Amino acid sequence: MTKISAGSNSYDGDDFVAASRAALVAALYAAGPNEPTLVEQWQTQHLAASVYLRENPHQVTTRASGPTATATKTAIAQLGEESTSRKAFYNLVRKIGDGPEGPPAEARGSVFSRLRRAVFDRREEVESLLLEFFVHTEDVRRAQARWAPRKLTDAYADALFEQLREQARKHYAQAKTGYVLVRTNGERIVAKRGTTLTYVTGPAGELVLHALGRPDHALVLIDRP
Repeated sequence: MTKISAGSNSYDGDDFVAASRAALVAALYAAGPNEPTLVEQWQTQHLAASVYLRENPHQVTTRASGPTATATKTAIAQLGEESTSRKAFYNLVRKIGDGPEGPPAEARGSVFSRLRRAVFDRREEVESLLLEFFVHTEDVRRAQARWAPRKLTDAYADALFEQLREQARKHYAQAKTGYVLVRTNGERIVAKRGTTLTYVTGPAGELVLHALGRPDHALVLIDRP
């Protein structure tokens, strides 16, 4: 099982992915369909559709054709429109809670290709879905009229921060200054080097939100050059 390093301890990455999935499902259930999210032009059913199709890409090809990005956008819109009723929406959310369905038999390929895909998917799940599920949970929660920051366990916050460390450079690659992310306990991530530096300070979860495109909704302090 993949381990996520957090200081002097190691944690099972799958446990945190499962916890993040459960939190997202709970947030979607609580919000219901046709509610706003932080993602522009997406209501809760569109966000749920995006998560479901992200984990089940074979479902995209059954709904749309053409370049991958275009087909995915079309499939999200279509599935979102199909999920505006409470019954359809909660059924979609239930599927997210159940996890990936796996491709149909005709698309599974050889035993070797399935094994290789399984190994890659497991690594991708730990490295990507942990942050994605966390951010999408906040996309739902923080778009509502009343919300408060979640109190994260130290272990979960450590896992988020370590995964952010792995991905930070990608997210700040186009920034006009250097960026340093400073966790409230003093840990730092140099997200981008530069002669001038912008410092972003906050708890691990808030730094994740800032890095992954939600700077206006992240509870952080910013020290600009």
